[in-house]
Amino acid sequence: MVMALGLAVFAAGRASVPQRQVAARYVDRMQAGVLVGFPGTPRGAADAAAAYTQVLAAAGTRDVTSRQALLELISAEGAAPAVQPLVGPPSEGAAIAQTVVVRVWVADTDLDVVVSEGREVAVRMLVCALSGTAADAGGLGAGLAGGWYVQPATARWSQGRWRLVGAERAVPVPAPDQRGTRRDGGPRDMQPLADVLGPRSWAPGTV
Repeated sequence: MVMALGLAVFAAGRASVPQRQVAARYVDRMQAGVLVGFPGTPRGAADAAAAYTQVLAAAGTRDVTSRQALLELISAEGAAPAVQPLVGPPSEGAAIAQTVVVRVWVADTDLDVVVSEGREVAVRMLVCALSGTAADAGGLGAGLAGGWYVQPATARWSQGRWRLVGAERAVPVPAPDQRGTRRDGGPRDMQPLADVLGPRSWAPGTV
């Protein structure tokens, strides 16, 4: 049921208004191994936030110097402390930790309008976080645990690319059953599900 939340939805974009960016494909521009060439549109902001979130979630395996350099690359000037919550914890031994951004959305704006310098865009991401222990030679492990979360973040268009300026605490959003209730029978907040299934939600990196 939980996995169905990420698989049962389809990418959807909005069409038309002035100042639409002509190029739909992302440019292959990398810095220090991180893709930063996302379009200067709210859609590009959301896709950049998704890519950066996954990169930072895996940064716990890096040494302190490398991790800090990555934070400064992805963050706006002076914003690294506000983005720090996205950095994953250090992994030890055969531990597995992976974060996958499944859907993204931006509220109340034209997704494809070209933004001006300094424009900030509030992004919401549906995230699946997995953790566990790698299998040994016999194919046995301690199992894999995970959960679904809505991760809010804010990106700023600065000097020709998107940079993160902050990230709020992720909110758990277990998938409701078909009746929209919790296992105890009580009502569940359906707004996160409505956002994920809504026409303004799409899979990161698609147009």
